[in-house]
Amino acid sequence: MPHHATDELPLGFKQRLALACSLMHEPDILFLDEPTSGVDPLTRREFWLHINSMVEKGVTVMVTTHFMDEAEYCDRIGLVYRGKLIASGTPDDLKAQSANDEQPDPTMEQAFIQLIHDWDKEHSNE
Repeated sequence: MPHHATDELPLGFKQRLALACSLMHEPDILFLDEPTSGVDPLTRREFWLHINSMVEKGVTVMVTTHFMDEAEYCDRIGLVYRGKLIASGTPDDLKAQSANDEQPDPTMEQAFIQLIHDWDKEHSNE
């Protein structure tokens, strides 16, 4: 798509361009805000291959996402709810914190929902 203004590009291409621009200066730390939002499943997979490649090269990558399956790819997760960090740890740590008799082996999404529910119960009087 040579000679196109970026505002004319489809969202997937805009996301790819943004990632490429962020890598031009070989950063030590990279902040990605919803990098796979609005892209197709194949492009999502490609993004995560690039992100994991950067991590293997020693780049610290911080990602915000609403896709719980993507959170599983991360070494550590911080769960922010109502502007507060309510839980943090590895994906396995967070799943273990939320496990109960009904869900002894929760998915990441089930863990997040349970952690939010537990936080709401603890803070219902505030």
